[in-house]
Amino acid sequence: EPNTIDPRPKKMSLWANFLLWANVINLSVIVFGEILYLGVAYSDGKLIDAVTVLSYIGFVIVGMSKMFFIWWKKTDLSNLVKELEHIYPNGRAEEEVYRLDSYLRSCSRISITYALLYSVLIWTFNLFSIMQFLVYEKWLKIRVVGQTLPYLMYFPWNWHENWTYYVLLFCQNFAGHTSASGQISTDLLLCAVATQVVMHFDYLARVVENQVLDGDWNENSRFLAKTVQYHQRILRLMDVLNDIFGIPLLLNFMVSTFVICFVGFQMTVGVPPDIMIKYRRALVFFIARPQRTTYLKATIFMNITRATMTDLLQVSYKFFALLRTMY
Repeated sequence: EPNTIDPRPKKMSLWANFLLWANVINLSVIVFGEILYLGVAYSDGKLIDAVTVLSYIGFVIVGMSKMFFIWWKKTDLSNLVKELEHIYPNGRAEEEVYRLDSYLRSCSRISITYALLYSVLIWTFNLFSIMQFLVYEKWLKIRVVGQTLPYLMYFPWNWHENWTYYVLLFCQNFAGHTSASGQISTDLLLCAVATQVVMHFDYLARVVENQVLDGDWNENSRFLAKTVQYHQRILRLMDVLNDIFGIPLLLNFMVSTFVICFVGFQMTVGVPPDIMIKYRRALVFFIARPQRTTYLKATIFMNITRATMTDLLQVSYKFFALLRTMY
């Protein structure tokens, strides 16, 4: 439950909390095993295995950090949602003025495509090992695959050919699903909130552009005061949005740099790729403030732009080249 909803039944909240912590505990145990495996692989000189498990650990760090910060900022997020509800277009007439349908279609298209692709990706990876076993060994009988798990991790016992394999397979699959769901749900929430903020900015821009000023300075002042108040309200929403999502976005960029690097390294060494009081004075301030572009921010360190994504890929390639040279 990313935000508090007053009429939600208590039993539903308790069930949601139980599911959350059950998944988090399972994910924590799995990633602890992966960290142990990383130490063993590194000490044994198995660089490819170490790099592979590092990409798994990075994936979990991003998912866990997003879930943690949403849980930690639940009160702020609840206030943000209430503020968005307060300024949301009321009735069909206002929805048309705000062009709500256009933004809803855009947000829905992005959300559904992103969630669907991410879900297909994680479950394809989760089920790849068992599909290999069923198709190649049991059905086609062309090679022996054996029982394998989707993620490398350390076990203090031999899980092959006994019932613990199926327990571990179930736990690992849902650990991957939990980490992916933490990322998907947080990103969809960010997309929905950011889309509404953009909608309000665009509406404000059209209102100011289409306003015809006349000689009635009292009326013009009231319009300006109302417009400035609305603008400040949107800016405060952006500040809260960046405060809630800033650190998860920063971690996302930092960890993704290494994950992209590790995946690229694995692919080049033979590992399959599956693996923002006076009329004139107020007007000047109103004109001046929008000259500073509003961004989604990964804390104070970076703005989320196309240029940032380019920098991310460049840094990933540099680490990849270094890792490849060391190997």
